[in-house]
Order: sequence, then structure tokens, then C-alpha cells
Amino acid sequence: MINRGPVDVVVMAVGAPQFDGKVFSELKRQTEAGTIRVLDAMVLLKDAAGRPWALDLEDLPAEQKAAVGFIESGTRGLFDSDDASTLFEGMVPESAVVALAIEHVWAIDLVNALNNAGMETALNFRVPASIVDEAFASLAANK
Repeated sequence: MINRGPVDVVVMAVGAPQFDGKVFSELKRQTEAGTIRVLDAMVLLKDAAGRPWALDLEDLPAEQKAAVGFIESGTRGLFDSDDASTLFEGMVPESAVVALAIEHVWAIDLVNALNNAGMETALNFRVPASIVDEAFASLAANK
């Protein structure tokens, strides 16, 4: 029996960051639906001079901290300074990186049901959404 679902680490980069709260709103919605659990988040920025800085979720003002309250405090800190250093190396001035550790909660009951039926995982891999979109576009084009 498993107690945790599989975890994806997703790193997204953007030049000229414009954070409007929509990403965190969607993460909160998915968390409240029981689909995912956001275990940790790291927000890194580089200013115009190339100076790096990290936005610490714990240091946010109360209103903004409430907006990320769906990230369990007990799992925050999975990303560390070594992770930040590695990501800072690839960043250009005036850019941002958001790293997320997302647990697939939906998989827990499914995997446990499969295990209870005597099955074991033989292979598991992730196909990026862009590849899936391309495959279905190709199927549609060939019909």
C-alpha cells in the first residue's frame, strides 16, 4: 500500500515575469479538488543587472501568504539552496523561474487498488502534453 502519489517536479521559466495570481489560483483549485497536492514551490528572479533573488513564501505579506496556503507547511523546503543555485545558473537577467513539486493524489487509490489486485508497476513514464497534442493532431490529419 502506498501513502503518497507520484511526484512531478515542474520548472517553468519566463522572461519579463507578470505574476497575476492565476497560476496559484489554479493550483489551489486542483488541490481543493483532491487531484494534486503541491508539496513545495520555489520562485526565483533575476533583476536587470543579473542579480539573483528568491521569493520566500514564508516571508510574504499575510494576504499573499494566504494565497499560497494550499501548500502544506510540513512539506515546504523540499527545494533547497542547491536547487536554487542550479536554476539560477541557467537564468538570464529580467527573468523568473517557478519550480513546483506536485504530488498526484488521484493516483494513490488507483495504485493501491492495482496492488490489492496483485499487480505491480512494470513501467511508468510521462509523455509531455505538447507531444500528446502533436500525436492527436497527426491522427486527425491522417483521417
